[in-house]
Amino acid sequence: MRGHKYISILIICLMVLLLYGVSSVGAEIQTGPDLALKATLSGDDSDDDGIDDVTELAIARKYSPVLIFDEDEQEDVKNTVLPLFQVSPITYSNGDEGAMLVFVFLYDDDNGADFDQGWTNWFTDPIDTAAGLIMDPFDQWFGKHCGDTEVIYFFIAKYGSWDNTRLETIHWKRHYDKIYATSDSAVKFEDLGDGNGHTHPIIYVSEDKHGMYPSHDMCENYETDVVQEKLEDAAGNFVPGVLEDFIYIPVTPKMEDCSGGPKLFYTYNMYMTQNVGEAKSESTKNRSALNGTLYQGYDPWENVAFWGRTDYEKLCIDPAGGLGGKWCGTQYPTGSDHPCNSGDWWGSSSGYCMNSNSDRFGSDYYSFFMDGYDAEPCLQACLNDPNCVSYSYVLPGYQGDRGVCYLKNGAPDEYYNECCISGLKTDCLQ
Repeated sequence: MRGHKYISILIICLMVLLLYGVSSVGAEIQTGPDLALKATLSGDDSDDDGIDDVTELAIARKYSPVLIFDEDEQEDVKNTVLPLFQVSPITYSNGDEGAMLVFVFLYDDDNGADFDQGWTNWFTDPIDTAAGLIMDPFDQWFGKHCGDTEVIYFFIAKYGSWDNTRLETIHWKRHYDKIYATSDSAVKFEDLGDGNGHTHPIIYVSEDKHGMYPSHDMCENYETDVVQEKLEDAAGNFVPGVLEDFIYIPVTPKMEDCSGGPKLFYTYNMYMTQNVGEAKSESTKNRSALNGTLYQGYDPWENVAFWGRTDYEKLCIDPAGGLGGKWCGTQYPTGSDHPCNSGDWWGSSSGYCMNSNSDRFGSDYYSFFMDGYDAEPCLQACLNDPNCVSYSYVLPGYQGDRGVCYLKNGAPDEYYNECCISGLKTDCLQ
C-alpha cells in the first residue's frame, strides 16, 4: 500500500508539473508578439531620451485612443488617416514623474465648419430658413483647406517603473481656444481585449474639422463667435464703428458635430516607424516617420505647410499648418498652457559647455553681434556676467551676416536647432 501511495503522490506531482507547463506555454503564446517586439527592438533607446523603444511602443499601444467619428464625416478615415506618436519623459506640474504621450493624426482634407446644423426646420420655420440661408455660405467658405493635422496629449504617470503607469490627464485643444486639461475621471475608457484592460480613452472627433474631444457633450456644446467676429471685421472695413455694431447674429452658431459614425482604433507597429522620437539631435529624430506613406516627403519636425495627400492634386487654395509645433521638445515656442511646459521636459542640458545644433528659447536679457563660428566669446561673456544662467549663439547666416550671442537669465529647455550653439553656465563650471 505504501508503494501505491508514493506512486499516487508521484502521479499527482507529475500532473501538477504538466498543468503548470501547459499554463506557462499558454502565457508565452499570449505574449508572443511582445517577445518578438523585444527581440526586434532589443531594448534600444533610439531617441536617447531615457525611455527604451520597447517601453515607448508599449505605452503608445496601451493608451492609444478609440476615435469615434461623426456619421457625416467626409474624410475616408478608414483608409487615409495616418497616426504618429511621441513619448517624452516629463516632470508634470504637480511634481509627478511620467511621460507625455502625444498623438498626431494626419488627414487629407479639412472640409470646413458646419455652422447651420443648429437650424433644422428650414421648411417649417421662417427664422430657421433665414438663419440657414445666411449660414450656409459660411459652411462652404469657413476653414476649408487641404491637409489637416490634429494633436492630443496624454500625461502618463509613472509609479515606480514603466510597468506601473496610469493615464491621468488628457490635454486637448478646440480650434480657436487654449489647450484644456481633462482628468481621467471625466473620460470613458474601453477594453479592446489586448490585455491592458480599460486603458483606451474614447475620443470624439468632430465632423470634417477633426477637433478631438474627451466627451460627446464637450463637442456638441462647443459654440463660437468666430462668424460674428468676421462679419464685424468685414463691416468695419466699409463703415468703421457703425456696421460692426449693426450686424449681429442673435444665436451664436454651433460649430461641431460628433458621434454616430465609425469607431476606429489605430494600431502601432513594432518597427517604430510611427514614433517621431525626440528633437535632441539629428540622429535621434525619426525623420523617416512618413516615408512609405501617402504623406512621404514631409518632415514631422518642420513647421511647414501641410497639404496632405492632396498635395498631388492641389484641390484647395491653402494648406493647413505644419507638424513641427505639435510635438514636445521642438524648437517652436509653445504657450504657457501647453502640456509640455507643465514641468521639466527631458533635455534641459546635454551636460557640456557648448552643445552644437542646440538652442534655448526665451529668458534673453542681453545680446550682441559676433563674427565667426566659434561660440567661445559668447560662452565667456556668460561666465563673466553674474546675471547669466545660460546662453545661445546663433551662427552667421541665420539672423544676418554676423552671429548673435544671447545671454539668458534663466535656463530654458534645450532644443535641436542647426542654427545654434548653446549651454548652461553650471555645466561649464563643473
